[in-house]
Order: sequence, then C-alpha cells, then structure tokens
Amino acid sequence: MNANDFKNRLVEFLSADERILGIAQTGDMNAPLIPGKSDIDMFVLCTDVPSKTEREEMYRKFSAEYESLQMEVCGGGIWGYGDIFMCGGIDVMPMYFTVEEMQGYLEEVLDGKHLEKEGRFYPIGRLASIESINILFERNETWSKIVALVKSHPESLFKKWYESECWKMIDEEDLGRAELRHEVLFYHQVVEEFLDHFLQALYAKNGCYFPSRKRTEKAIAGFKMKPADCYERLLKIVQLASKEETIEVSVAELRKLGNELKEI
Repeated sequence: MNANDFKNRLVEFLSADERILGIAQTGDMNAPLIPGKSDIDMFVLCTDVPSKTEREEMYRKFSAEYESLQMEVCGGGIWGYGDIFMCGGIDVMPMYFTVEEMQGYLEEVLDGKHLEKEGRFYPIGRLASIESINILFERNETWSKIVALVKSHPESLFKKWYESECWKMIDEEDLGRAELRHEVLFYHQVVEEFLDHFLQALYAKNGCYFPSRKRTEKAIAGFKMKPADCYERLLKIVQLASKEETIEVSVAELRKLGNELKEI
C-alpha cells in the first residue's frame, strides 16, 4: 500500500471514533512523495485525545497495512500527541490535539502572546499551516471554523509582530564587532539573526503569516511592501559574508536594507 492510500485508510478508520472531530493535512497535497525525504503530517482534533494504549489497540487492527510504527514521538504541547507510521518509505504522522487546546493556542497567537520562537518552532508559523491546511474529515465544521478564525488576520497582531521584529533586526553592537574583527563565522551568526528578524518583519509588513524560509523567493516576489530588489540584496548580503575582505560591504548593505524596510 502506498503512503497516500494508507493515509486515506487511516483517516477512514480514525473518523469512525466519535471523539475525533476533524482531521486535516498540512502542506501541499500535490507535492511528490519521495521515500526517505517526504512525509505526511496530519492534525487530528478530538474532544479527548485517545490514550497511547487506546491508539495502539486501534492501530493493531490494520497493522498489516504499514511497515513500522513509533508511538508517541511527541507527548503533548505544540506538536500534540504524535505517532509515526512508515509506509512505502514515507512517514505518515497523525498529531492529536483537543479542539479546546488547539483553538485556545491559536487565539493566544492571534492576540500577539507568542511572538518569540520556541526552539525552531515559529508560533506564527502554526497560523500559516492552519490557514492553508487541507481538511480531510470534520464533524460540525470543526476544522472550517478554526481555519476561518486564523484567516481573520487581525491588524493588531501584524502591527505588534512587525514592531517587535524591527526592534531586533539590526544589532549594532554585533555589527560593529563584525566590522572590527572580520571573522567570517562570527559574522555568519550575525547575518543569520538579521535574516530571521528581517524576514519576519517583512512578512508582518505585508500581512502574511511566516511559515518558514521555504519558498521565500516566491513569497517576496508577491509582496507589495518591500525594499527594491529585496530578495537579490538578501542573497548579496549572504554572498559577501563569506570572505573577510567583503564583510564590511556586507554589513553596509545589511544596514541599508534593514533601514529601508523600517522606512516603508
């Protein structure tokens, strides 16, 4: 059984449980699935999350249809209770949340209460995932209502987020050290911090949730509020950062680009 067929079988099976109110898949459903490199992630909304023992019992009924299973690779929190099936070399991962915790967390993010990254996770990235999520099953429009909530795009969130990222975008102390020392690896860290804050500020300025750096070039091309030649200049900053003798030029361009965004 291929991974998509198994996913459909899993959705059919899980949707028979009255505790499960909605199942949705993140990402591009038309993207090619490459064994060892692709995965299928699903958010499963429940009144109450079935326990690990209950889920194991459920999965056992169709164990011949997948190659392996890792139970509870994440045990609650921002990634829910997640199990990973291996099917045809593709990870298929349902992540279970209660409707209450999913909606409550999203409301807090929309209210600007989670602007900082949590490790490598962007809370606002969760909004991006939900906004474009593919609904596979729902009762009583459970997923549809949550998607509509996320699509409200509150102006207050984008204003607060933009101001927060602009304030952190240019670290003059570290830029001064980079100009003085000409240390490539140190300056790369400075550039990395700048890119993270610059991109978030840019997305916020354009009223767009920041998912990750994937497909950044396409996103920037579609933005109306941006410095001229924005993407090309970001690449130039990175390229000039790779040699000691061009670090000062990179720093100058970094400052200029960051300040142009602030002035828009």
